[in-house]
Amino acid sequence: MSTDVPFYNLLVHGNEEAWRGTSAIMPRDRLFEHTQQEVAGAFSNAGQVNFEALKALPALFAYERYANAPARVGRIVDIAYRNDGYGLTFAFDPVVPPIMPDRLESLLSPLDIQQRWEMNRTHWAVKHVNLARVLHEANLVPAPTLAPQPRPPRVFISYSWDSPEHKLWVAKLARDLYGLGVEVILDQWHAAPGQDLTEFMERNVQDSDRVLVICTEIYAQKAQNRQGGVAYEQMLVTGEMMRNVGTTKFIPIVRQTSQQRILPPWLAARLYIDLSDGAAYHAAVEDLARSLHNISVPIPPLGQPPMALMR
Repeated sequence: MSTDVPFYNLLVHGNEEAWRGTSAIMPRDRLFEHTQQEVAGAFSNAGQVNFEALKALPALFAYERYANAPARVGRIVDIAYRNDGYGLTFAFDPVVPPIMPDRLESLLSPLDIQQRWEMNRTHWAVKHVNLARVLHEANLVPAPTLAPQPRPPRVFISYSWDSPEHKLWVAKLARDLYGLGVEVILDQWHAAPGQDLTEFMERNVQDSDRVLVICTEIYAQKAQNRQGGVAYEQMLVTGEMMRNVGTTKFIPIVRQTSQQRILPPWLAARLYIDLSDGAAYHAAVEDLARSLHNISVPIPPLGQPPMALMR
């Protein structure tokens, strides 16, 4: 980003978990609060918000004062309409350290944040201020520039409702991946009561970067017998695999108790990751997260052949 960007997004949230992952919900009626009228007009036209223009701006992700939690700097990399507001996907700038609450208080004036009231309410403002320059002058960044941030990988988890315990396990896996910078789409979190689950599955299988298929014995059995939602997901998955034979979008995740691992027929030839309960779980989740981030395993340099073979 060049030094002449004169605007930034200010996102203040009262939920203490809002900025701990890679996505959050911002109420629709809070957009452009504490924003100058002419600035709000520059990013909307006849009531239509120019979200592409907003995503091009740097962003300051802060909490309401009572949370007493550090703010972060980064970018909004995706915006989606949700029933309860705008679904924001974001990424933090690794160059900018967390800004502690007392330090942020000292920067309110140069950041055009209203001293008395603004940090006490969840809202999304756009400020006519060069954020990079303010941070540079406060010695928080080495140069008055902020780099664009990549969108975190978006992953949909497909699983069967084997038992309440299994649903809790799937939610734990989702939380673990969130903590490793992966945006997880999970029915327990994102499907609203009364929502069409087939449409939910279809949309998220299509829109996600990767799909994790949790292969328990029960899931494999339902797949074999083409039962319930598993059968519908099978149709979606096999359809996309036929359109793109070489795809690596679908990753089998094994959680099974038997020694012989069982996979659905359409995934049987795929390399799977074993997350069956045991001591290796955390290391396997980290390996999975590296793969989702496309972080390749470093290959050692090719050495010299033995001298005897060179004669």
